Amino acid sequence: MKKTNLLVLALSLSFATAYAQTGEEQILNSAPINVDGYLAEERPVTDGELEQIRSELNKQKTGTKLNKEKAKDLGKLTNQTEKLIDSQEEYIDQKIESTQAIKDFNQKYEENQKKLRCIMEESDSAECDPFKNKYRKNKKVEVEQQIQVQQAAPVVSTAEVAPSTGTGTFEQIKLLPYAGGTTYSGETEELEAEIAAGLRLESNINSRLSLGIGLNFAQLKTTDFAHNFYGNYGGGYYNTYGAQGREIQYKSMGLDLYGKFFITQGERFRPYLGAGLGYQKANMKYSNNDSYNPMGAQFGGEEFDSSHATGTLMAGTEIMISRGFGINLELAYSSGLGEMGSEDAKNPYNSPDQKRLQELGNEVINSSALSIFAGAVIIF
Repeated sequence: MKKTNLLVLALSLSFATAYAQTGEEQILNSAPINVDGYLAEERPVTDGELEQIRSELNKQKTGTKLNKEKAKDLGKLTNQTEKLIDSQEEYIDQKIESTQAIKDFNQKYEENQKKLRCIMEESDSAECDPFKNKYRKNKKVEVEQQIQVQQAAPVVSTAEVAPSTGTGTFEQIKLLPYAGGTTYSGETEELEAEIAAGLRLESNINSRLSLGIGLNFAQLKTTDFAHNFYGNYGGGYYNTYGAQGREIQYKSMGLDLYGKFFITQGERFRPYLGAGLGYQKANMKYSNNDSYNPMGAQFGGEEFDSSHATGTLMAGTEIMISRGFGINLELAYSSGLGEMGSEDAKNPYNSPDQKRLQELGNEVINSSALSIFAGAVIIF
């Protein structure tokens, strides 16, 4: 019996020990519980020094980022401060200028008031004497002028007087040098001048009309193709003067009186129409004046001088580059109005080439001439 009880006690202790171990394992292996009764998250096991290093790195990163943001904000603040300083300086300058202007105005106002009091004889100080004397002198001159006007012109005109524009009669003088080309067209001949130039002096009558006087010069050369002397004088003529014929020189110089009407009154472009009368003195001679006298004929030394009147029509424009200088373009047509005199160096009856010069000279005199000129306008 005693043995049986010991065996039961031993078995009970074994079961109790096993159950206690099982319960302890369950408690150790169970999930942790926070104070509120809920399960707490598992925390990884870390080293304390490593966590401190990581915390410092995070602080440095955060500080660096904050410093960058601060630097940006400081830059913006600096620019705004500079602009504010500039605006304040500008305001100060304007304030100083306006203050000085007000000061000058007040000073001028005080001076005018002082002058007015002196003139009105409210003050008898010595510094008022210059103002009083000047006022009395001006008043005396004004009264004298009124008396003279009343004596000279008792009837006063109410018409308005236009301001002077500097275009009164002969107030403006122009110098017009020009050059160009001229073609002479006669009944049988058409000749072109090598040189055609001139100089004009012109002055205004009013803003649209002007009168002028001019000198002109023209020169041309041509070959006498129409002589046909071979049958009469044989080959000696061509041996002396060449098979192509003798070269003729023509020179003309003249004087013109003309008038112009300006179509518009523009300051830069001034187109015009004009007309004039002229006197021309011309000379015609052969370039080769070697003497050749076959069969009683006389060759060499021929010359023909003539004078004649001309009429001219012109159209052109002045293009002003500045107030005193411009360009003149002109188209002119002129025609001979009749011979006024001529002189032959030799007798045309026994000098065949003298007769040729006379015929050609008369044709040029009675021809029509078309000219194109370009020149300058110089205003004095």
